[in-house]
Amino acid sequence: MKSNYFKNLSAWIFLLLISFIAALFLFGIITHEVLGEKEETVDMRVFSFLSSHIITPQLTGIMKVITNCASATLLPLAFGAIVLFYLLRKNWNRAIEVAAIGIGGFLINYFMKLFFHRPRPTDPLIGPLKNFSYPSGHATSGFIFYGLLVYLVWKTNMPKPYKWLTASILILFSLLIGFSRIYLRVHYASDVIGGFVIGLLWLLISLSVLKHLETGYNAQPSNQRIHITGHENPGVLLFAITF
Repeated sequence: MKSNYFKNLSAWIFLLLISFIAALFLFGIITHEVLGEKEETVDMRVFSFLSSHIITPQLTGIMKVITNCASATLLPLAFGAIVLFYLLRKNWNRAIEVAAIGIGGFLINYFMKLFFHRPRPTDPLIGPLKNFSYPSGHATSGFIFYGLLVYLVWKTNMPKPYKWLTASILILFSLLIGFSRIYLRVHYASDVIGGFVIGLLWLLISLSVLKHLETGYNAQPSNQRIHITGHENPGVLLFAITF
């Protein structure tokens, strides 16, 4: 048993390390090109393609709704709802971890924007924003939040096909939020990709810590654990976790 445990742990650490290095390398390349070399050719071509082939008044209205699903108003409320859920269940550890993941992701993006100091694109399709552009806060925070939901869903007793379906929808929706920022010309494509990478890096770090602490949760008294089945309401399944 111990041998299998350490084999699985080693495989997890190796996969985590490879993913972390790859994401960090990609972020370094993007940052060097768009900020170090001032290379904006690809970003401008993306804007040109969207203007010529994609943007319509009807689609713009839809994109405004989608982009608000990772707004600085909605996400704190969403994180707060999850934290409150765990507090009501007296799962103090998980409540603290979810709050730390959300606050940490916000602070990382905030200070990165100040450090890189990249101006916003001109002629946005919504009201101009006064803060900096790189990396995209919506892409970063949205990927962290919806990626965290994927992790929480995976911890339930939901049947695996529904887990895969829910996870796919959540990840695709987080990517769509990033696309909406490019569509609305409030971010360059490189801002959004950089935001996704930062969100992925923070999730990799955070979830590795959660996995490390998993044995601590298994030691909780059984009456503090949440057990659900695939017959529960889907909204409850999204937030109720089985330890």
